[in-house]
Amino acid sequence: MDCVFCDRSQFEERLCGETKDFWIIATLGQITDGGYVLLAPKRHVECVGAMRKKEVELLGDLAVKTFEANLVEYGIAPGIVFEHGIVGQTVKHAHLHIVPAIEIITQRILDNFYKNDVDCVVSLSDLRNLYRKRKQPYLLWEDLWGMRVMWNPSAPPQYLRIVVAEALGRPERANWRNMDSELDKKLWSETVKRLKPYFK
Repeated sequence: MDCVFCDRSQFEERLCGETKDFWIIATLGQITDGGYVLLAPKRHVECVGAMRKKEVELLGDLAVKTFEANLVEYGIAPGIVFEHGIVGQTVKHAHLHIVPAIEIITQRILDNFYKNDVDCVVSLSDLRNLYRKRKQPYLLWEDLWGMRVMWNPSAPPQYLRIVVAEALGRPERANWRNMDSELDKKLWSETVKRLKPYFK
């Protein structure tokens, strides 16, 4: 299987830390000026909703630890959280985005896909339980209005990255493949340097 998150050598220099079950990776395409990370399980699984119960609980704890690190280092917490649950994924391996930014993205998503079912959830465990019942692709996001999951939207690749980048006034950073590579390397390198001490 050719999966970037199953091959540590693909992201070694961007690794902020690891636990027994997860990688904490400074993402390519830093929409913010650093601090944007991905939490990816070491076990190959296609989305957070398909993870095991204990994995989801540990991921929730790791997200809180990441919020705390970003609060100290970047002055922002909890920030924006999202996952393309098999909708618009560019890497078919679960990875939760943690973006140190305060912005409301909910209304735009609801407006874009007003016909789709949406559930409010209070935890990643709630998402897992709903996914086990529905077995549908989804978008998951959390902003100041809370956490929501939208079922089976016809969203394009990187949709939530685009929404976040535009909300933050940085649409040129939406597609990680097209971002200025020198600026991006500077930002993710700084992210690794600043966050690594929190994940030892």
